[in-house]
Amino acid sequence: MSRQAPLSKTGVWEAIREFLVGADGTSGAALVEFTVFAPMLVIIAIYTMDFGLLTFSKIEVQNAAQAGAQYAIVNNGYDSTAISTAVTSATKFTAVTPTSSQFCGCPTATTVKFCSASCDTCNTGTCAANVQGHYVTVTATPTTTYAPLIPFGLVASSYNISANSTVRIK
Repeated sequence: MSRQAPLSKTGVWEAIREFLVGADGTSGAALVEFTVFAPMLVIIAIYTMDFGLLTFSKIEVQNAAQAGAQYAIVNNGYDSTAISTAVTSATKFTAVTPTSSQFCGCPTATTVKFCSASCDTCNTGTCAANVQGHYVTVTATPTTTYAPLIPFGLVASSYNISANSTVRIK
């Protein structure tokens, strides 16, 4: 029976290197690739979350304005305090400042043409009396502007979000 020669110091280091790196020496390439791409993946994830939060805030503010307008439709009248309560009650995560106004107007193809603050004083020259309507406009604005998670380079430092909803009540 023959005896194996003991490993020399260089032989031990070569065995350890082969165990850690692999026989072909390419095992560390994945680690290098990961260290290059990981920061990019983190930045993409942060921007994606930030865009999602901004979109969520916009949707929530729009829903609040629509809730105030819906209150005016359901109650067939203008009550500024009740509309404000409906707007603020419609949001859970974003505190909003509601404003509302009423006016007389007539519909056009794209918008509502303002006639006067009251339908009693509306000039029939602006629009025919049979198409005049009593409208309510509800605006919801967050009490604070939306600030991105990490404000740098590609995004603005803050966003002003506001939503309007105009409905005919009479």
